[in-house]
Amino acid sequence: MLVESITNEAANDGIDKVTEAVRKAMRDVLRPTEDRLAKLMAKAAVAAATAMYMNVQTIADLGKHNAVELYNEARVKAVAYLKERDDNE
Repeated sequence: MLVESITNEAANDGIDKVTEAVRKAMRDVLRPTEDRLAKLMAKAAVAAATAMYMNVQTIADLGKHNAVELYNEARVKAVAYLKERDDNE
């Protein structure tokens, strides 16, 4: 019984060390991809915000006095569009 307990504990320690090594290896492999995706998301957010403010300015320059209202309506439609399920999913 004592030998079995020691064997089980040694096996669990070995599994823990293997699991830790695999997790570290996965982190090392995935880190560059995660960093790249984060940078792309930041660039996309800046581009989207720039486009939004340019559109609001263009609407205002065209003499429309309800640019913010138009923006809010467009935002509601955009959110609804993003919530739609794609046929390919």
